[in-house]
Amino acid sequence: MNSSAMPVIPVPAGLDTKCFVLGEGALVYLPELLKQEFPGKVPWIVADDNTWRAAGAEAQELLDKAGLTPAKPCIFPGTPVLHPDFAYSEKLASLMPENCVPVAVGSGVINDLTKCASGLKKLPYCCVPTACSVDGFTSAGAALAVNHNKQTVKCPAPHAICADTAVMATAPAPMLSSGYADLLTKIVAGADWIIADATGEQPIRPDVWQMIQGNIRRWVAAPKDMLNIFEGLAATGYSMQMMLDSRPASGSEHLFGHVWEMEGLKKDGIDVSHGFKVGVGLLAGAKLMEYICGNPYAAVASRATAPLSIEARKAEIDALLAKNCYGPDPKRISLAKFKTGEAALERRKLIAGVWEPLRAKLEKQLYPYERLRSMLLAAGCPVTPARIGLSREQFLHGIRTAQLIRNRYTVLDFLYDAGLLEDAMTGLEVMIG
Repeated sequence: MNSSAMPVIPVPAGLDTKCFVLGEGALVYLPELLKQEFPGKVPWIVADDNTWRAAGAEAQELLDKAGLTPAKPCIFPGTPVLHPDFAYSEKLASLMPENCVPVAVGSGVINDLTKCASGLKKLPYCCVPTACSVDGFTSAGAALAVNHNKQTVKCPAPHAICADTAVMATAPAPMLSSGYADLLTKIVAGADWIIADATGEQPIRPDVWQMIQGNIRRWVAAPKDMLNIFEGLAATGYSMQMMLDSRPASGSEHLFGHVWEMEGLKKDGIDVSHGFKVGVGLLAGAKLMEYICGNPYAAVASRATAPLSIEARKAEIDALLAKNCYGPDPKRISLAKFKTGEAALERRKLIAGVWEPLRAKLEKQLYPYERLRSMLLAAGCPVTPARIGLSREQFLHGIRTAQLIRNRYTVLDFLYDAGLLEDAMTGLEVMIG
């Protein structure tokens, strides 16, 4: 074999990721990839029992046969389900052999834990995905719980990726469905970015926008096309590397998912996948945006609630955070975003001024709610709160609380600043049934 035979997918210049191998049977190129990208380094596989069976054992054997003499692998138990906790990354960092290249063989959690651990040790690493399940494989940063607060921990993306579609095809079917849902959320995340741009909160960066929004409709056209879906998920990760921020891939729908995850959401005693949480969040975000698209500002302005005083907002925040499972930052973040007095009135004037042109932009960006729902159903994804274990109360609480946990400006902030969030939330009843 030579490097020209590897099924290499072009990677944008200037990223942490330098080489991306993707195709059926791509795992056989792992030894060559490691020799090329990590010369002289000792491979160290990180997996769990399930991903070891899926690809880890074969990868270890391939590396042995190629004379790379891999270190003894680190294999987490397959059950109970491994949680993406920063403490595990710290443990991995302490276990790393000398002169190694960590090789994450797994899905989102294994990759994020290894990515963070490699960042702590300032080592480049290689990612071997075993499922087409999330957009985080190629992203800079790891989605981990730090003191029970879900956040993106800054760390470099993988230096190299070896993605074998034959391996990923052996993953349970819901994992591909989850990956598809995560990819589909980029349509609503893009709409949230349009809102942030219109209000001057975060301007759209054209090259990053084009990378995702210029291709998203092609990527989501076929819910079972793994090669196309993984290409889209990988590109989404590249966009986050380019921005040094998850804005291109994450809007209100991800904030809902993060809240429900921090609340320990389970369905029938099993953790709900990231993609299924954000897929339901996608529909909720789309419904809130349809409130804007479907109503001239003059038709809803009279229904706006009066701006709160700082004391009333603090009480409101405390009530929303009463479960005390969201970490130490939401109150600080939400109060930093909060506008009162003259600032609140000025924001409402701005909203009144941008509402009409924003309606047109959102209508162009979004698929209708019913179409998004049908696309998720065709991919085998849940589309109601109950299907992922959410009660009506927890679902609506998550909508209100999501605004508090990040400083990212989304439809939630826009409607809250307008005094119309509660009015817009009446449209969510169709999801609850």
